[in-house]
Amino acid sequence: MEDVNEESQLQRGLTSGQVAMIALSGALGTGLFLGSGSVISYAGPATVISYALAGSLALAIVWALAEMVTVHPVPGGHGTVAAAYLGRFGGFVTRWNFAITMMVAVGAEVVASATYLTYWFPSLPLWLGTILCSVFIGALNMFSVHLYGSSEYWFSMIKVVAIVVFILLGLAVVAGLGGHDAVGARYLTEGGFLPKGVTGMLAAACMAVFAFGGIENVSVGAAESANPARDIPRAAHTMIWRLLIFYVGAILVVLMLQPWTETAAVAGTVEQSPFVKVLEITGVAGASHVMNAVLIVAALSAANGCLYSSSRMFHALAVDHEAPRFASRTNAKGAPRGAVALAMCGMALAAALAILSPGNVFMWLYGMATIGILVTWVMVMSTHLVFRRKRARAGLPLPVNRLWGSPVTNVVVLAASLAIFVSLYWLMPIAWYAGVPYILALSGGYWLLSRSRELPEPRDLLAESLAQAEATPENR
Repeated sequence: MEDVNEESQLQRGLTSGQVAMIALSGALGTGLFLGSGSVISYAGPATVISYALAGSLALAIVWALAEMVTVHPVPGGHGTVAAAYLGRFGGFVTRWNFAITMMVAVGAEVVASATYLTYWFPSLPLWLGTILCSVFIGALNMFSVHLYGSSEYWFSMIKVVAIVVFILLGLAVVAGLGGHDAVGARYLTEGGFLPKGVTGMLAAACMAVFAFGGIENVSVGAAESANPARDIPRAAHTMIWRLLIFYVGAILVVLMLQPWTETAAVAGTVEQSPFVKVLEITGVAGASHVMNAVLIVAALSAANGCLYSSSRMFHALAVDHEAPRFASRTNAKGAPRGAVALAMCGMALAAALAILSPGNVFMWLYGMATIGILVTWVMVMSTHLVFRRKRARAGLPLPVNRLWGSPVTNVVVLAASLAIFVSLYWLMPIAWYAGVPYILALSGGYWLLSRSRELPEPRDLLAESLAQAEATPENR
């Protein structure tokens, strides 16, 4: 493997708070604020359990990632760890899949941001709004990791405050505070808690999984954290209670304040967001405008986080000669501008689609992204299984912060991911039509690259851990 010189070195400029907020950036987005109505249509009140099930899978992924990147806080995060433990093919698929998935997600989020802007500026062309949002997000990522970390911290903080205020307002109405008649929990049981049975609840869980896409950002920031051994586990800890409270708590409030059939019967517009409806019930003036502001921040935050993750993965690939060489270079402040420019291709594609409006093509990209999330989860859990096994054979102890229940937990997540993939054939056929060719193309890409150039051996992280263990005072 090529030695990492100063021109390709990332800098550790992220604080503990910034790492924690970056971890939340992808998981708290428009999927919760705007898309929860469609998930509720599958299961009714039992959607609360669906989100809890999906969140449990996501949290298992987070802890597997935290364990591995705390031990190996390297550029490329879990992708570089996958290359070390699964070999070149495993590392290639893990890193390219994640980089492409996040790149596509960036494009989707900037289009979403531009769409929300048209609510206030109806005459603003979608393509122009997309370009403006792209330039803004690209600038935040081009200069320094500190600027990116600061902006993402405040983006995520706004989302967190918005959700907390929403939950508190909703619970006040449920309890009959502030002059409201107590609603109680009657809407959770009217018509049955499981109106569409266990099958509907599981179908909703499959769809809810994709609301948690982006949680992998917690691993990518390890190489730029000032103290990864402290910051990454802390970020994983905060994600546990925040995601459970935010998703399960917010959805529970939505379901308690109006019949689930009303929540499910929405068209996906800002005015019909389940959150807007609830804010109107609580008496918030200009609820749709408040939620539109939150949606814009949520979309920009998700785009910011996805661009960061995609660029860092491209940077790691370039260092290993598996992506264009220019993506490996960093500026004086440690920002990989070439990798950021490469990741911004997703924005360029989004702008082109916004001009041409080929909705079918955009849905194919969305289907590819959903499959990409599942591929990421499968590769993370597979890497973790080999990571544990090889370290145990080498006599290395388990990290203090680790995934509990392994290998059983890994097998459960792998089986669930496979079941979700199969179920998407009926729930979201476009994911199969776009996703299967995408997986084949990804595998074919490695085959072509490995035959066109001599690829360096992956970094031997296990040997580095053994050397480090032997060098510690207690082992001398």
